[in-house]
Amino acid sequence: MNAGYVRLSRDDDKRNYSSIENQKLIINQYAAERGFDIDRWYEDDGVSGYIFDRPGFKQLMEDLDKDIDTVFVKDFSRLGRHNAKILLLLDEFHERNKHLIVVDDHYDSEVSEDDTIGITTWFNERYVKDTSKKIRHALGAKQKEGTLMTQPPFGYRRIGKNRENLEIVPKEAEYIKLIYDLYIQGSGYRKISTYLTQQGAPTPSMIRRERELEEGRDTNHHIASLWSDGMVKDILDNDFYIGTFRLRKRARNTVHGKDKRVPKEEQYVFENHHPPIIDKMTYDLVQELKEKRTKSRYKGSHGQWIGSEIPNPFGSCLYCKDCGSKLTPIERQASAKIRKYYICSTYNTKGKRYCSKAHLIEEQDLMGDVINYMRICQNALCEVIATYDMKDFTAEKKSVEEKCAAIQEDINDVKKQLRTLFSQKIRDIAGNPENEDLIKESYDSIQQDLTAHIHALELKYDELRHTELETPDVKKKLHTTLEVVDDIIQKGNLTRKDIEILIERIVVDENGLPEIELKYGLSGLAHYSAAEALNCYENEIILATIHLIKKDERGFTSAKYLSKQLTDMGYSKSKKSVLPYIAVMIDMGIVKPCDNRLKPYTIIKDKAEIGEIMNAFRKNHDSNNSYTQNLHDSDVNRRYAGNGV
Repeated sequence: MNAGYVRLSRDDDKRNYSSIENQKLIINQYAAERGFDIDRWYEDDGVSGYIFDRPGFKQLMEDLDKDIDTVFVKDFSRLGRHNAKILLLLDEFHERNKHLIVVDDHYDSEVSEDDTIGITTWFNERYVKDTSKKIRHALGAKQKEGTLMTQPPFGYRRIGKNRENLEIVPKEAEYIKLIYDLYIQGSGYRKISTYLTQQGAPTPSMIRRERELEEGRDTNHHIASLWSDGMVKDILDNDFYIGTFRLRKRARNTVHGKDKRVPKEEQYVFENHHPPIIDKMTYDLVQELKEKRTKSRYKGSHGQWIGSEIPNPFGSCLYCKDCGSKLTPIERQASAKIRKYYICSTYNTKGKRYCSKAHLIEEQDLMGDVINYMRICQNALCEVIATYDMKDFTAEKKSVEEKCAAIQEDINDVKKQLRTLFSQKIRDIAGNPENEDLIKESYDSIQQDLTAHIHALELKYDELRHTELETPDVKKKLHTTLEVVDDIIQKGNLTRKDIEILIERIVVDENGLPEIELKYGLSGLAHYSAAEALNCYENEIILATIHLIKKDERGFTSAKYLSKQLTDMGYSKSKKSVLPYIAVMIDMGIVKPCDNRLKPYTIIKDKAEIGEIMNAFRKNHDSNNSYTQNLHDSDVNRRYAGNGV
């Protein structure tokens, strides 16, 4: 049986190639002139000749020992474009006693003794390699110019005469911003993808398909109807959304080899290439959160976007000081108001046996503590930034690079010594075979010392390479931090995003008082103690209470009167919460209780005496000292963990 094999691929010169049908015609004419009929055809259309894992070719080789005697091909390049493999294939035909006829190259395995076959197959291989090289160079040139050669990602579309410019698609951009917001709020990939699917958000492949149809192109790309974790991750990973155009992220080193990831330093990067959808601060924050959550095996927390029962803006950084567990949000009814607290999750789920106190803190108080700390840090942060303005980051980097280069040179020198030693060892053994054991023992000892020296130098090199350097990037983060601090102070509250940007960790003690640790090593900027702040607040209220009694001309006072006056002054105090401060007034001898319900507390000091008491209190109770009586019970504005809720 006679068989014909034909192949066509993208490797071929479009001006000179023969189509599948033309190849068949040429082979049929040649065979007919010599009295042969082609009984069976094997073909590969659109498959490169550099690879031999082709369906048609594989079937031909499988059938070769069954019923095929002769194989016709138009030329050697149709069989393949890999020189060594073609020569091995010719040997295989000879060993299997099969007849191969190559029409255009005038080769007949039964009669040919052509010594130039190797040259012919070498040129065929050279052709495909040169073609591949030219394509890579052409693509590389376009990449270096920052030319976008593929479809833009989800959120963008091409515009302009040559469709070289990009513009933001508003509806798609809203979904991208939502993905970033949801992630910052605490949701993971799975929760975000589920939420987008439920909301009916179009997937990137659906948008791509829609655009292809608008442009009159009909492709067979897979269309995903549901959002996946991978889609969300790709969007969060892609710095294209901050206006950065990154090319040559993957490349192949060999013809028809697999694409491999290219290191970032070898990629082509174009900053401010197109309008951004996400600001850089938000993007950097997301990358930081991703790394943190990966290390901590973060499972995701419900964010307010997903419709959680209790939003948790402090979810990523709030911990119990004693057991180390995270604090979880709870809500309790207090009078007509629902108050929100954070409580030790271990205490809340397992009880006192596992953590002795609730470590309870009200969210309002915690917000106030953080904002107070921000006010203290504001000026100190400005001073830190000023010092960074005077730093020579380039010189620091150069110094490290010079040290690394010197160590690398030492490593190369020792390795050279090792190679020389090995060569000398071989020569000595060859010249003195009777002393081989002694020579080996002597040289092995020296080799071990040199190897140990190389290892020590490499460790030193790696340590130096991974040294954390203060860089201009740190300075940018400090400026960003200052902007966030200024914004927080101005608006008087914090969002989850603010907290993620600024705060590294908050631990709450058994009294419900927080210790705040800022990011970027900024916690040492200024001293802050929530307990001291609370003492100041209490002292302030005590002084205000004394002042109210001093100016009262009635000769008596009441909890109702003091509560109203303190509330008007900005201190949120109920009639019940004022009672501890009246107890302080009694302790100071300013008032005394009486039996008259209309005049419950009689003022027993005159205005001069009350003024002296005020001055003495101011002198003796500053920010570091509180009144000795315990005012922090469940009835005061700030709730404490030791009391439960």
